[in-house]
Amino acid sequence: MQEDVKLHEAELLREIAETINGTYDMMQMLDLVLAKLLELTGLQTGWVFLLRNQATMAFSCAADACLPPALTINDKEPLREGDCWCIDRFKDGRLKRAVNILNCKRIEDAILLKRGDTGNLTHHATIPLRSGDKLFGILNVASPGKTAFSEEELALLQSVSYQIGTAAHRIQLFSQERKRGALFEKLGTASRELRAITEPERIAAEIVRIAGTTFGWSNAALWMRENQGLFLHASYEEGKVTIPATGSPKHSCELLDTVLKQQEPLILKEPVEPQLLPSSKPVRSAAVVPLLLQGKPIGALAAGHAGDEPFDAADTEVLAALSAHAALTYDSARLQEQGRALARWEERNRIARDLHDSVSQMLFSLQLHARGLENVLQESPEGTRQAVREVGRLSREALAEMRAMIRQLRPPGLEEGLLTGLSRYGTSIGLQITCSASSQLIHLPESTEMTLWRIGQEALNNVSKHAGVHRASISLVYNSGGIVMTVSDDGAGLEAGTGGPGFGLSIMRERAEAAGGTVTWISSPREGTSVLVRLPLTEQIRQGGDL
Repeated sequence: MQEDVKLHEAELLREIAETINGTYDMMQMLDLVLAKLLELTGLQTGWVFLLRNQATMAFSCAADACLPPALTINDKEPLREGDCWCIDRFKDGRLKRAVNILNCKRIEDAILLKRGDTGNLTHHATIPLRSGDKLFGILNVASPGKTAFSEEELALLQSVSYQIGTAAHRIQLFSQERKRGALFEKLGTASRELRAITEPERIAAEIVRIAGTTFGWSNAALWMRENQGLFLHASYEEGKVTIPATGSPKHSCELLDTVLKQQEPLILKEPVEPQLLPSSKPVRSAAVVPLLLQGKPIGALAAGHAGDEPFDAADTEVLAALSAHAALTYDSARLQEQGRALARWEERNRIARDLHDSVSQMLFSLQLHARGLENVLQESPEGTRQAVREVGRLSREALAEMRAMIRQLRPPGLEEGLLTGLSRYGTSIGLQITCSASSQLIHLPESTEMTLWRIGQEALNNVSKHAGVHRASISLVYNSGGIVMTVSDDGAGLEAGTGGPGFGLSIMRERAEAAGGTVTWISSPREGTSVLVRLPLTEQIRQGGDL
């Protein structure tokens, strides 16, 4: 008879081991193992708490068997709500092996609150579920009237709990890899959506929308670096995208500075500051990753979960990949805009050259012929000579109008010269512009003039947006080294610790470097900013032009 009992126990242990090793479904495994464990030990009831969130130490009741009515009331509310002594011991590190618990606080509360029949349960054994140093949860088992467990019983329970912990670790790793695969599969869809964006002003909103709707994160926020710091460009919360009003305050979160300085993702395992990730309710876990363009940070992307689900390594890895795609989207939009502007500029120049080489030359020739005829026909009737003079007048007027049209076909804003164009542009965005130029006037090549025009526009935009003043000055100086344009203001200046240029200043620098020049800036808090553009000039330049 004793041998039959031992054979039965051995068979149950084998079945428990097969169940533990034969599934990747955590809930199914716990239900089956708990039922077989009760049969093996002769105990009546049990339940398992799993650790949902390592950061917040939040638990959930993942499995149970043969609970008394007092613990099943209101959809097992006594097991879903509140802490107890076994969980408290788990949290403070005292629960290291299978132990006797003197009494069950949840049973005591059920009696106190008159929740129903407790089945004569008063005590239970508590066993931690672990794999190595990694803790996963708690196993509780009990029987009516049983107030203590023998060392042999505790050893058996401990042995089974180690197997459960190892299986839980394996299932968790499998789930993480499956989650990572699913997220990266979604990343392909996200990258296609980002590539389809053609309007630069939509990029920020689309990035946070994709972060929320495609990857299932409850919150997302995009911060972009400008010349005075980081500014929130868009945020997402549970289906809604918010675009802050122009002039929104810059960030006041040290975490963003840390991420941009270290250029590494940062996982947050505690309630997230609303300054970082705007939300109407606490975001319990999140991550922040930098947006890097050509190795330089241009912003930061944050995302997180408002619920108990942890924002884990797989989420962070995909968030970093999404950030890389977002940075490429910004770069692509910038290049496309430059390409469109260059195409327009080249087409206008082509038309201007064609008009100059064909129609203008013919009108000039007609003017010369009319002048020659007028000299030859000195003895002709007055009517004839008057007709020839009229032809000459009309040809001169037509040539003057053609030359005016050719000037107008130059890049928009430059019809009346670089300084005049920049001055008018500054006035159009609410600035008072003061201009000065060196006494030696030169005619700039179209490509040089175009580069200075675009950089000047960006510099004036920065004054309008960030300097806090409505005045700016522009100067042009020509020397043997080339042309130097300076755009200055006496406004707020760049703050210390902002890490150098923002995205706008980076664009200016790229434009200058593409033309073989440089851009530098001089600035201090509350002492204004000066942007200096230096471009080389060649033998193509001729004297007598108009700046």
